[in-house]
Amino acid sequence: MTTDLLYQLRFLSDLTEGPGGKPLFVYTDIERPEKEPPRYRSRLAMWDGEMHLLTQGEAKSPFWRGRYIYFTRKVDKVPQLFRLPLSGGEAEQITQFKAGIEGYKVSPDGSRIALLTRGDYEPPKPDEPRIYETWPVKFDARGLLPGQPRELWLWENATARPLVKLAQDVEEVVWNAVGNGLYFTASGSPQERWGWIQRAYHVGLDGHIDELFGGVGPIGGLEPTPDGGLVYLAHAWERGGGTESRLYYRGLDGNIRLLAQGSFLNSVNSDMRIGAGVQTPRVGPDGRVYVVVTHQGSARLLAVTLGGEVRFFSPEEFNILGFAFCGNDLYTLSENFTHGARLTRRGEVLFDPNAGVLPELPTPQEARYKAPEGHSVQGWVLLPEGKGPHPVVLYIHGGPHTAFGNALMLQLQLFRAAGFAVAYCNPRGSTGYGQDYVELGQRWGDIDEQDLLGFLDHVLAQFPLDARRVAVAGGSYGGYMTNWLTARHPARFKAAVTDRSICNWLSFYGASDIGPRFTYLQLGARPWERPEVLWQKSPLSLAHQVQTPTLVVHSEQDHRCPIDQGETWYTVLLQKGVPTRFFRVPEEGHELSRAGRPDRRIARLNAYLEWFKAYL
Repeated sequence: MTTDLLYQLRFLSDLTEGPGGKPLFVYTDIERPEKEPPRYRSRLAMWDGEMHLLTQGEAKSPFWRGRYIYFTRKVDKVPQLFRLPLSGGEAEQITQFKAGIEGYKVSPDGSRIALLTRGDYEPPKPDEPRIYETWPVKFDARGLLPGQPRELWLWENATARPLVKLAQDVEEVVWNAVGNGLYFTASGSPQERWGWIQRAYHVGLDGHIDELFGGVGPIGGLEPTPDGGLVYLAHAWERGGGTESRLYYRGLDGNIRLLAQGSFLNSVNSDMRIGAGVQTPRVGPDGRVYVVVTHQGSARLLAVTLGGEVRFFSPEEFNILGFAFCGNDLYTLSENFTHGARLTRRGEVLFDPNAGVLPELPTPQEARYKAPEGHSVQGWVLLPEGKGPHPVVLYIHGGPHTAFGNALMLQLQLFRAAGFAVAYCNPRGSTGYGQDYVELGQRWGDIDEQDLLGFLDHVLAQFPLDARRVAVAGGSYGGYMTNWLTARHPARFKAAVTDRSICNWLSFYGASDIGPRFTYLQLGARPWERPEVLWQKSPLSLAHQVQTPTLVVHSEQDHRCPIDQGETWYTVLLQKGVPTRFFRVPEEGHELSRAGRPDRRIARLNAYLEWFKAYL
């Protein structure tokens, strides 16, 4: 098993109902043109006992209504909306915006389409100056943001017209149950946008807008109910950056009722996903609301009545990546520890795109560390072949409000295949273990460090691992903790790989696409208010203590954890005489390890393995 396995993999995403109640989805594989770099190729497919491709050209975000299957495809580098007639023939392009579209929703009767677009806005040429008077000015995977807010347009009778134009972006849109208006979300001011705060509105087809609720926190996952109500996910940042979402129901009378609370959506880490899947609330044929929630290392489907009765609706051995009601049947895209997304129905695997491609992989062994404070830290260990004792990598997830669990992490299996054990866990700050557990509350590098090192000591005592050959690695928050641990415990680790990390909160505040709001929500400080907190929580303040040979991995177009973070850490370690190497990747952003160009993903994995082989 080598890193080149990535070229052979296939991915399923964007599951939705297709004609005849059959599952419709996006099938992605990797093309390797003779004289060009490898690239992902996404096409539409349906399942009726076997897979049938519906398109040969690029197609994403499918939706079926009436006589057409709708999808998006890039034209002149921007996405446009197409529709494919069920009667046969070529797909028809139905939008021509210079800025393309950023989302669409077809009305219940299929006669109208709501479009999220910036219209005919054209950004300055790459060599021209840009002028901004708001924030953010950039976003990861998108680059510099356009100066034109995202608008809501209405397409009908082959003509598009603007329906909602605001000073802030329209964020999300959905038709109401009868199709005579739309719900949408947007921030009410620049300050609300800076703080991840939205409001919910309703707009009629005549353009009349009513504000419904909001102004205290994020709102998303809008879903109309047949009785004229609305369900959605929201909270008010009551517990800072670790606040869990709540599922609400707003009746036709305007009264709002709490239905459930939890770590909604799938926050389990995986590097085996290309594309998206429906995880937000959907009303099923039985009238219950279905939504994905992360719980104890697995993302499961939750069924909730409008009266607030809650129960799991999927087995814990399946990690739900997406779901759709096709006819009256529920289909899911499901992962587990050893498989990427597969098409499943009622616990049965219908289609595995990687059957015969992925080798038989071992399921990691669960390990639970009982902390002195009384809580349990769930984790896993992957052991290579042979008796051991094995060199081991403590691998730390990103977020921090995500989790490891029942989803395939291909890179960890590759480390194991190369002879390295991998230990990984969900310290405090991770999702899926309740509100008190997920809230770090300005204790970065404190309670999470205790859990990580306590778990490491636990598995070193329980498994055939070599305590003299331990490495630490991770990306994003995991990169921050790699820097932090090697600085705080200079003799503990024989090697480190810090990937898309943070080392300096003071510079992160202004350089990251989420810097001001993320920094304040996590640490409760700003550069001009309690700057000592930001410095004390910066690994850079302790960099003089680092002795661990460190590989620094960073992408040049990473706007989430900007490359100055990696540059600074590399430069300081090099100047101090610590063995270090900088693996710097052009044209990629924060998602390199999960969605970067395939050859660059492979080069990154090989750089990790070379470093571990050299120092472990």
